[in-house]
Amino acid sequence: MLVEVVLAAALAVLLWFAVFRKPEGLPPGRWGLPVIGYIPLTRKSMEEQIVDLHKKHGSIVIWRMGCQLMVFISDYQQAKEAMAKSEFANRPDWDMFTFLEELPLGVGSSNGAHWHANRRFTLRQLRDLGMGKSKLVTGVQEQARKLVERLKEQANEPKPVPHAMKVAVVNVIWQMVAGKMFDMDDKRMKEFDKLLEDLNAATFALGVRDFFPGLKYLPKFVQNRVFGLDRLEEFKEKFFIYFDELIQEHKASLDPDNPGDLIDAYLLEMKEGSGSPDVVRSERDLALLTLDLFFAGSETTTNTLTFMVQYLAMHPEIQTTMQREIDEVLPKGTLATLEDRARLPYTEAVLHEVLRLSSLLPIGAQHSATKDMHFGGYLIPKGSAICTSAMLMHADPRYWEKPEALKPERWLDENGKFTTKKEGFLPFGSGKRVCLGESLARMELLIFATAMLQSLSFAPPKGSTLDVTADPAVPMFHTPRKQDICITVR
Repeated sequence: MLVEVVLAAALAVLLWFAVFRKPEGLPPGRWGLPVIGYIPLTRKSMEEQIVDLHKKHGSIVIWRMGCQLMVFISDYQQAKEAMAKSEFANRPDWDMFTFLEELPLGVGSSNGAHWHANRRFTLRQLRDLGMGKSKLVTGVQEQARKLVERLKEQANEPKPVPHAMKVAVVNVIWQMVAGKMFDMDDKRMKEFDKLLEDLNAATFALGVRDFFPGLKYLPKFVQNRVFGLDRLEEFKEKFFIYFDELIQEHKASLDPDNPGDLIDAYLLEMKEGSGSPDVVRSERDLALLTLDLFFAGSETTTNTLTFMVQYLAMHPEIQTTMQREIDEVLPKGTLATLEDRARLPYTEAVLHEVLRLSSLLPIGAQHSATKDMHFGGYLIPKGSAICTSAMLMHADPRYWEKPEALKPERWLDENGKFTTKKEGFLPFGSGKRVCLGESLARMELLIFATAMLQSLSFAPPKGSTLDVTADPAVPMFHTPRKQDICITVR
C-alpha cells in the first residue's frame, strides 16, 4: 500500500512539473490547465480582467486561453519596441482572421511575402490616389457638406447619429478603391453593410475553435449547429458574388494607360505580375484586400466621429470653445483644408482626446510570435498572440493627468500650439503593421468635424444624459452606444 501511495505522489509531482506547472521564464499571469487554459469564475468583462492582471503583475502578462497563449503589453515604450520587431509582425493563423481561407489573403490577415507585397501595393496606390494629399480634400469636403445637410434634417428631434455618417465616410475610401460613391439612402449600401455585419459576426463565432482547436474535428453538422460554419460560407458566397460583379465592371472599363482606382491598378498587376515569385495575384485576394480597406476606412472613422459628437454633447463648454476657434479660422461656408490644420490647434486637440478616450481597439490587433523570443526579460514562446493594451496606455497616469477626463488642453503647449507627438498615445498602432490609412483618417476627422461644428451644435435629449462608454454588446472593440442626440442648427 505504501508503495502505491509513493508512486501516486511521484506521478502527481511529475504531472505538475511536466504538464500543469507554468514553464520557467514566461511572464506572470494566468496559466490554468492543459487544453482548457485558465477560465475565470467572475462576471467581470475580459477588459476588466486584463486591467486587473496588469495591476497585479506589471506591464507584460499572459493569459492561456484554451490552447492559445495570449501576451498583453501595457507599457507604451515596450509596445512600440515589440511592434517594431519582425518576429512579432505576423498575424495569428486564426480562422476568425482568415475567413477559413487556406492561404490568408488581403492585407489585414496575410503574412510573409504576400503581406509585404499587398501592403506595399496598397500604400502606393492610396498615396497616388490622394491619401494625405490636398487633391483628395475636395472629395472629403463634398461628403462633409452632404453629411451636414442630412444632419440638419433631423434637427430638434432626438434621434441617433444617422447612417448617413457612415455613408459619407465610406464614400471617401470607396471612391479611391472602387471608383464608386453611394447616395445617402442607397439601398445597396445598406444591404452591403448588413452583409458585412453578418460576415463579421459569423467569423467572430469561430474564435472558440481557434482557442480550442480540437473542436475542429467535430462532425460537420455539429460545427454548423454550434459555430455556424454553414452560415459563414453563405455570407462569404454572397460577399464574393458582390465583388465579382464589381471586378467584372472594372475589367470591362479598364484603361491600361489610365487606371482610375485601386481595383484597376490591381487588375493591371494581375496581368503584368506582382514582381515577386512568391506572390500570386488573384481576384479572390483582390476582394479580401478591398474588404480590409472598407473596414479600415469606414468603421474606425465613423465610430470616432460618433464618439466625438457624444463627448461634445456632454461637454458644452468644450464644444463652444471648439466652435469659436472654427468660426475665427473658417468663414461661414468655408470648409477646412490640410493647410488649416495648424490654425485649428484646439480642434486637433479635441479630436486626439476623443481618439485617446475611445481607444477603439482596446487591446490592439493581435500579432503572433514567429519564433521563441526573449522580450522585456521574459520568454515569449513561438505562436503566442501579442496584444498591445492601448486602453491602458491611454489611461496611464505617467502620461496623462486625470486620464479619465476630456481635457483638450493637455495637447496644447504654453503658446497654445498643438503638440503633435505625445508619449503614451497609440490609436493607430505602431511598427510594421501601423494603420495603412492613418493620414487619410486624420484628414477626414478634421474636415468632417469642422464642417459639423461650423453649422451644428449637439446636446443630450432634454432631461437626460449620454453614456460615452463603449457598447458592452460589442466585445473587444470600442463602439459608441446607439442613443438619441439633439441637433440644433447654428
